[in-house]
Amino acid sequence: MNQLREFAQHKEDFDKLNARIVAISVDDQEHARMVFDKKVERRFPILTDLDAKVIRQYGLLHPHGKGDQDIAIRTTFLIDEQGNERWRRVSETVLDIPKASDVLEQIKTLK
Repeated sequence: MNQLREFAQHKEDFDKLNARIVAISVDDQEHARMVFDKKVERRFPILTDLDAKVIRQYGLLHPHGKGDQDIAIRTTFLIDEQGNERWRRVSETVLDIPKASDVLEQIKTLK
């Protein structure tokens, strides 16, 4: 959630680069709404993927889910206006997530 909070704090920087932030979560809608309201202060949408369809399409289903609960591998994407994936950063651990500044620099290199 720290990454989401940091991205919300830098939303204007993303806007200046014409980049839109969208988070996708396999958590239930109640949890996603709490994060949307309290962590990202309604600065960008958080979509729910309860059936893990999106994470399966991107090959990001974590192999060590708890019981029958699907969990996603933490990943940050840049997807262009045509829907093409331009950059992907798959996190090795929970703490291994890119900072907003890293993603902003990556956006600049792709323009």
